[in-house]
Amino acid sequence: MDLQLKTINQINGNTNNVKTDCKLKVNHDDNGNLKVTAIKHGMSVITTILFVAGENAGAGLLALPSTLNKSGWWGLPLMVMIIFDSAVAASLIGKCWLILEERWPQEYQLNCRNPYPEIGKMAFGPRMKSMVTIMLQVTLIGTSAVLLLVCAQLSSDLIDRNHSLSYGLWILIIAFGICPFMWLGTPVEFWPAAAIALGTSTIAVLLLLFEIGRDLASTSYDQLPIASEVNLSTISLAFGSFMFASGGTGPFPTYQNDMRDKSKWTRAVVIGFTVLFFLLTPLPIMGYLAYGSTVSTNIIHSIPIGMSRDIVAILMAGHLFFAFLLMINPAVQEIEDKFNVPHTFNWKRVVIRVTMLFLIVFICESIPRFGKILDLIGGSTMNCLAYIFPPLFYIRLCSMKNPSWPERKISTVNKLYFYKIVLIGVIGGICSTVSATLAILGPNAFVLPCYLDLNCTNE
Repeated sequence: MDLQLKTINQINGNTNNVKTDCKLKVNHDDNGNLKVTAIKHGMSVITTILFVAGENAGAGLLALPSTLNKSGWWGLPLMVMIIFDSAVAASLIGKCWLILEERWPQEYQLNCRNPYPEIGKMAFGPRMKSMVTIMLQVTLIGTSAVLLLVCAQLSSDLIDRNHSLSYGLWILIIAFGICPFMWLGTPVEFWPAAAIALGTSTIAVLLLLFEIGRDLASTSYDQLPIASEVNLSTISLAFGSFMFASGGTGPFPTYQNDMRDKSKWTRAVVIGFTVLFFLLTPLPIMGYLAYGSTVSTNIIHSIPIGMSRDIVAILMAGHLFFAFLLMINPAVQEIEDKFNVPHTFNWKRVVIRVTMLFLIVFICESIPRFGKILDLIGGSTMNCLAYIFPPLFYIRLCSMKNPSWPERKISTVNKLYFYKIVLIGVIGGICSTVSATLAILGPNAFVLPCYLDLNCTNE
């Protein structure tokens, strides 16, 4: 007979209330003895690829042509390097989790709601766990705010062309629609959201490339738009934007923890980032060539008004809606773990997730220009989680010794490369964070929050 049991430990007489993603099949062997077999279930490699690529190919993608305009052609190798290094870092953070399961199986082989902070704890101690937790929350909340802002912007453009409703009201409308979907549990329960997110963004990018290509074909060589002035500040801001577009590593340990076979995480990362590379690279190049300094922060606003633009807006709005669910889930799981909320649907889950949504809405209403949040988050906390921490944690865990642990060695070449990622992350992160902060606080950049200016706009 089949029984859905809370934990393997309970079968053995242990009443420790820990949840696992195992279904236990209980029967008897030939000698009449009780036999318990754990049947694993969870996300497959293909589903994980959808999460890895689908979560990243969103709001950051739409801002890439504007970002390349800020940095000039210097930004192209910078973008390619960030995508490649982010893929390496994402693979390393997955290897870190496998090390934790190998060395401390009783603590980590069962389901864990906050794997990234636990990696930080085992690498550098409790203070690092607290630091990772704070950065993870800031990153996921800030990124979710960007997704909500752009989704509200696109929905307003589609449905309310005369802008009879304010932008601030559209933020509330989209948040109200998202709210019940947030009550789902872990990514395993809403994997179709990842498939929809990646599918809609892929079709949208193809349509965008077609429309941009038409504009580019109608422009002669001597009529190509002039690019904006490039300086250290604009390149620093571009670093944060590129990081935002490909550095969504914060939730990755949670996705890996929901996999059926966690050892296949690197395979999912390689394929997911390959898909991401072919989605991210052509768009900024063609958008930069076609529009130059006139390109909008949201590339959709730069292509001609018509059916294609409306279809792209619909697809990207759908993508952002579901990407929001993927991004915010690890943040709320972390909070629920702090309050010992059960892993089933209950009123505590609803209260926590609705409260989180209210916080994100407040951020959106306070800073309605999504590009500013994007640059700041990308260059600061997201940079740490996606670029700096994974190689540092991996090097540290591999250097730790214990007679009962398998020895792990890192070649000198690999170690130098990992430290290169850390160094670029530190330098680029400091420059990007300072530039983004100055841009937000600049005298010509400030706009009233939507709850003070009822006619607030996203431009």
